[in-house]
Amino acid sequence: MRRYLPLVYVAAVAAVVAPPLLVASDIALVMFISTPGLILQRLALALFAPAVAGVTLLAHSHLRWAAVLGAALAAIGAIAIVRRPETLVIALFPPAVLFPIGLLVASGAILGSATSRRAAVLMGVAALLFPFGHISGLPPLLIGGDVLLLAAFWILALQMAKPNPKSQIPRPKSQGTGI
Repeated sequence: MRRYLPLVYVAAVAAVVAPPLLVASDIALVMFISTPGLILQRLALALFAPAVAGVTLLAHSHLRWAAVLGAALAAIGAIAIVRRPETLVIALFPPAVLFPIGLLVASGAILGSATSRRAAVLMGVAALLFPFGHISGLPPLLIGGDVLLLAAFWILALQMAKPNPKSQIPRPKSQGTGI
């Protein structure tokens, strides 16, 4: 994982920035349907692509294929929503439905890894709430799913940015003079 260090930090920053932007955009869209809310939503979903890609580095090697598949599906769905935001209103239409499906697959892949299981469960529940919140338009479902995504991705961002314990410089042994 450490050989991709710059990409890991980009993914960690995206994982920290994307969820609050999504929360802010959905609040703006619930309170008053606005152009700034749509712009924030597009920016947030564009940032979710590298954030979910960073999650693949946290999965065990035997589950990495599932994490990569989930990240690819989520990225395709997020980019489709960025290109055509009206697909988010009917979130069960392809390719917008790929975003929550991809999050669900990625959460299942990291559930079996050493990564926080709490983050995997939060991401899975948020992935299930995502289409229901956008179809129904109910603010508690919409904002609740976004807050769960925020918690999950912040936990995962901490995991991504954690320094590798093997790369730390060992302490020098004390050279006692025997006095």
